[in-house]
Amino acid sequence: MGLLLGLTVAAPAQAASIGTGAVSIKGQSSELVPGTTVEIRQGDCSGAPVWRTTTGSTPSAYGAFGIGLTPGAYCIVTLSVPAPYGMPANTTFQMGSGTGNWVTVWLPGPLSGAVVAKNSLGYGINGVTAFIRQGSCASPGQGVWQNVTATNQWSSGGFGISLLPGTYCTSVTDVPWDYSTPQPVETVVSAPGPIWITIWLDSRTVQGQGDSVISIAAYSFQKIVEFTCPDCTSNVIVEALGPDRASDLLINRTGSYPSGRMLVGFLDLTYSSYSQISVHANGHWTLRILDLDMIRQGGSSISGTGDDVVYLDTPGVVATFSNHGTSNFIVWATDPTYGVDNKINVIGNYWGTVAMTSPAIIQITSDGAWSIKTW
Repeated sequence: MGLLLGLTVAAPAQAASIGTGAVSIKGQSSELVPGTTVEIRQGDCSGAPVWRTTTGSTPSAYGAFGIGLTPGAYCIVTLSVPAPYGMPANTTFQMGSGTGNWVTVWLPGPLSGAVVAKNSLGYGINGVTAFIRQGSCASPGQGVWQNVTATNQWSSGGFGISLLPGTYCTSVTDVPWDYSTPQPVETVVSAPGPIWITIWLDSRTVQGQGDSVISIAAYSFQKIVEFTCPDCTSNVIVEALGPDRASDLLINRTGSYPSGRMLVGFLDLTYSSYSQISVHANGHWTLRILDLDMIRQGGSSISGTGDDVVYLDTPGVVATFSNHGTSNFIVWATDPTYGVDNKINVIGNYWGTVAMTSPAIIQITSDGAWSIKTW
């Protein structure tokens, strides 16, 4: 019929001559964006429209759509975008034959991500209040975000954020009692995202001279007290005290105390709360409060000097201890039957093997060098 009318009719495109692929609409944090209407034009951006669609929100086609076009040059013109995104520049692409023609249209807008508070071991810390302001930390401007780190289904010690590109200063306005307030963190937000702002917190450190009382908020088996008083010459007594008359004598020594660690409430028969650390010393001292996850760890063996609390994670049923000291050598260890069991209580040097089930948390009182080996 076309020949009779003097018209030339193009042959229909064959399947082999059509390229296939998909167009994805993404925000600056690589998130797919539904509700965006685009038009695909042939050739340059003033060419004839060949495709128009709005990205959907179904799981199988969220923020994207499939395409099938003859090979050649095309232009994607965005007609509308959902808030809070802005209109992007036109996107040109070359359609090839066959499969795998993937095209992305990037929408201007905020970048999403998270603020995460961590301790020195990289564990998340809940209860940290962070305040984000525009501008550098040297000259911060208007506040744009504030929240408190918490646990969610993905992680602990963080909260989500969404910021426009630019420079921001994140400061900490409140921390849990056993951490020190860190310095502000300056971040440059640029596309593509996501944004990750990490706040590193050090354990709380208290320095003093002579007797003192430090307020805490701890429960049995939660916190480690690290104490040093190298210039002490008389009695050194460090004790955890609770509102319900709970007490735990952590350190009782005479003279210089180079360094030691003890777990608060290690020997408690019932779960107790502690509100104070009492320090009796005649020298300059330093006290740190540490989370239990900062305990010193070993496999089947570990060694040290002075008071300490350690964790051995290799299964075993016996342990060999050695100690080179002049005063009390006392060892307590967690036990699956007795809860906490006294393994050794002697004065001076020691070498011997005792029954001890591991993995175990072990608390050592010593004024010398010691070692532990389990099997």
